[in-house]
Amino acid sequence: MKKRIAAILVICSLIITAFAGCGTSSEADTSKDSSKEKQMFVAFSAGYGKVQHWELEMLGCEAAAKELGVKFQYQFADGNEQKQVADIENFVQMGMDMLIVGPNNSEGIVPTVNELKSKDIPVMTSDIGITGTDVVAHVASDNYQIGVKAAEYLGKLLDGKGKIAVVGWSAASATKEREKGFVDTIASKYPGIEIVANQDVGGNRNTSLEKSENIIEANKDLNAIFGSNAENALGAYAATQAVNRKDIYVVSVDSDSEVMKAIADNTNLKATIAQNPYEMGYQALTTAVKHLKGEAVKNIAIDAELVTIDNVQKIIDRDQKYLGK
Repeated sequence: MKKRIAAILVICSLIITAFAGCGTSSEADTSKDSSKEKQMFVAFSAGYGKVQHWELEMLGCEAAAKELGVKFQYQFADGNEQKQVADIENFVQMGMDMLIVGPNNSEGIVPTVNELKSKDIPVMTSDIGITGTDVVAHVASDNYQIGVKAAEYLGKLLDGKGKIAVVGWSAASATKEREKGFVDTIASKYPGIEIVANQDVGGNRNTSLEKSENIIEANKDLNAIFGSNAENALGAYAATQAVNRKDIYVVSVDSDSEVMKAIADNTNLKATIAQNPYEMGYQALTTAVKHLKGEAVKNIAIDAELVTIDNVQKIIDRDQKYLGK
């Protein structure tokens, strides 16, 4: 009888031990699951619409995100400040860890950026900077130098004399810097060239078309127009076609397909300063991830290149490769 009782006690002890072992295993599994690293989520709010420049920049971001194993989403604000703010608020609700922003309005976006910073959501800029608050880093072309390159090209094309106009965009820091670089260079290097008009067209092709026509009408001896981004320049180019003034040279910024075709076709849209938006996006996303990992980051300047009929095909091929065409 005593032996039977002892055997029963041993069996009960084994059963209790087995259950205890199961409990420890479950807790270990739970602990293991909870210790898995949360996937980083980086969002990009682009203030402008889905033009080729921004499409290429998003493709660069996507390539870097894939390499680095992070979640990435973007939205185009289509030139609407309210939509850009709403897009950013939506990213916050989705749990983004960091925002990359190319603002539609470099000053207007400041309250939204400051609100994110108060929530410990870091912000950096790409392509277009912010005026009035600090950000983690800025990845963009040297926009002042873009303006310098455009001015030097036109200065040589006009042999240092003539009348020119600028169609710009004052709300975006990038275009403002280009216009400053252009105006400063004309003033310092080409005293024989007069800037007869400097109009804000807001990055809108139709506005640029209308204002460029007015400039041409008021200045019959106009020789050239500088557009500080592709839409500004394409509006000016359309104006020269509409009033049959193909003797007026147009110089652009960016490598949008319409600009490149006009250059390749040897029209009066003679040149552009081509940025590398794919590389810009790639470096911006990489910089964001480095910051989230606690690494030191810095501003990055991406090279921009003067494009004429002599090298236009090289840039077309580069962009087509990125676009998968």
